[in-house]
This record gives sequence, structure tokens and C-alpha cells, in this order.
Amino acid sequence: MGGRRRLRGKIQSMATLTQADNPFNPGIGTMPPVLAGRDEEIGVIARTLARITGPRERDGGRLRNGPRTPIKLVGSRGTGKETLLAYATQEAERRQALVIRCSFLKDSDSLTSFIDKMMEEFEIKAHPYSTRNTYRQMLKGLLVKKPVLLLFDEAVHYDRDLLAYVLRENQILLGKGWPLAMILAGTPALDYYLCGVEAKFIYRAHQIYIHQLSDEAVRDAMGKPFIERGCQIADDALELMAGWTDNYPYLVQLAGQAVWDAMVDAKRTDVDRELVQAAESAMQKKRNDYYGSLYADLDKAELLGYANHTVGIIEKAKQPLVVEQLRRRLEQAAGIDNKSSRAACEQMQDLNLLWIAENDDVGPAIPSFFSYLKARYAQGQH
Repeated sequence: MGGRRRLRGKIQSMATLTQADNPFNPGIGTMPPVLAGRDEEIGVIARTLARITGPRERDGGRLRNGPRTPIKLVGSRGTGKETLLAYATQEAERRQALVIRCSFLKDSDSLTSFIDKMMEEFEIKAHPYSTRNTYRQMLKGLLVKKPVLLLFDEAVHYDRDLLAYVLRENQILLGKGWPLAMILAGTPALDYYLCGVEAKFIYRAHQIYIHQLSDEAVRDAMGKPFIERGCQIADDALELMAGWTDNYPYLVQLAGQAVWDAMVDAKRTDVDRELVQAAESAMQKKRNDYYGSLYADLDKAELLGYANHTVGIIEKAKQPLVVEQLRRRLEQAAGIDNKSSRAACEQMQDLNLLWIAENDDVGPAIPSFFSYLKARYAQGQH
């Protein structure tokens, strides 16, 4: 058996551990027990918030050093965007900054609702006003009182003109040194979407792209929650758990959840390889349920045929393909034109089939999902 990782101090008794105590909590916007592998991203957010909560000039309350550039946060579903937004919220509130989240910006009514959130901070009751004339005035009034963090989540679903207006107004306040921070978050479609937004300064935002975790981060994310709660976990058991995850943050949480439940069911406070093997079927079901939802999204978008071609193209390639090569081969395989292949690849990237690395190499967002898709697609053809 592999070596065990131990927590210094007393081991908890099995009577104190229940499934309700399970520290692993896969889901949208939940904070994992250990935020592993995101030190660089956390550092960018922390420095941005430290700047807006820093010293101000005496006249008018502007920052002595000026705010940092806005942040653009891009990642596939399940990679932890919401977790980083939750961290940003907690850190901003710890620093006594005001957090305003805009989750919908589709029409003038939604812009009015966004301004109403600001008005609530002044304890002003809603009243008729000219929305566009009020936005910058209201936000500036807030910035005089306290630093502000604006979160724009899933911005790809916003109205382009309204988003452009809000971003331009924010940029004016940023340029004048007011304590304002912005984070725009979304799936990879956000990059394509922002190309049509008339607020070009956003191209100079600090770019954060998140995807798979490192091997070390996966071990920390799964092992430390057990250790910190007084449990023991064998190294070979941890390696087996890691092999289920493709280093994908959401799958890491699913694996930890399945093994914790198996440990409690066995009335144990330690995890060895045998216990992990006993939890494998539960993990497999959780993972297949997740893959089923990804498959359904591709089906709903009428992309299954293209997805099946894409999986075959990538797996048959003798070396990594850049996205242009993938599009050309998809055009040949599916008999479509360049415009159609471009749209299909963009959608497949946004729906967790593909991930395009910084060097433009394209590969699977979750490698084991390729196997699931091939098998299920083939079954559907018979």
C-alpha cells in the first residue's frame, strides 16, 4: 500500500463524519474546499482589488496610483470561473469594497435594474430617470463613498450596444482614477462576442484563461480536504482518484465527493486503494451523467455530426492541429464551407468539446468525453 498523508494531531472518530460533512461540493458557483492550481489567477484578482482599496487623493477621493486594467476571465463550463468570481466577491467584501453583479443586460429595463442596484446603496427609492444620463453619475457617486467591483457574468448573453455603453462609461471613470474594478467572465464564446462590441479598450484587459489543473493541483484539491478533516489517504489511492478526472476541476470535485461518501458508508476515516475502487461505479455514474448533459447540449445545437467528425480528425492527427487545420479538415469530412466550419468550431469550443491553447493548438476540452461521444454516437447510428 502507498504511503499515507497524515494530519498532525488527533484523527477524528468515524462517528463524527457523515455525508453531510462532505467537503466536496460540485456545482455552479460553489467554493471548493481547496482552491488549488489557481494561484496566478487569484494573484491578479487580489492585486486588482488591493489597488482600488488603496490610498486616495485628498481632493475628490480618486486613487493615488489609479486602478488596474479590467480582467477578462474565460474558461469552459466546469473549469471554475464561478469559483474565481466567488473568491473575488469574498476578497472585495473583506477589503470593504462594494460588489455589484450584473447577470443580465439585454434591454433598457435590465439597464434600469442594474442602476437600481446602485441606487439601493444610497437608499434611494426608484423613480423615473433617464437611464443613460444616470448610469455614470450614479456609479461615480458610489465610488466617492467606497471602492466598487463590477462583475459581468456570462457577458456573451448581453445586448452588445448596452454592454458597449456600460463599458465605455466605466472606462471614463477608470481613466480618471476612480476606485473601480471590472471582471468580465464567460465561456470561450466571449472572445468572439467581444469582437462585435464597440468598446475596443477591453482588448487591453488582463486576459485570464483557465482550463485543466496541473497534476500537483489535482492531488492537493482532492487530498487536502481529507487530511484537513483528520482523515488519512494513501498516495496510491489518491493517484487512482486523479486518474478519473482528466485534471478537470468539476470532475475533481465529483471524484472527491464519491470517495468521501464511500468512506463514510464504510464507517472509516481513512482512504486506501480498495476503498477508492469501491467508489468507482458511483463516480462513473456521476461522470456519465455530466457527459450526458454535454452530449445533449451538442445535440440541441445540431452539432453531433460535426462533433463526431471532429473527434475522429483530432484523434487521427499525427501531431497537434491548429484551429485552421481542424476547420479545413472538417470542411472536407462534413462537406461544408469555411463559414460553416468556423461557426461549428466556435460552438463546439463553447460547448466543452474543444479547447484551443494559447499557441492555437486545438484538442479535447475533456479527453475522456471524446470516448463517451464516439461510443454514444455510434450507438445512435444503429
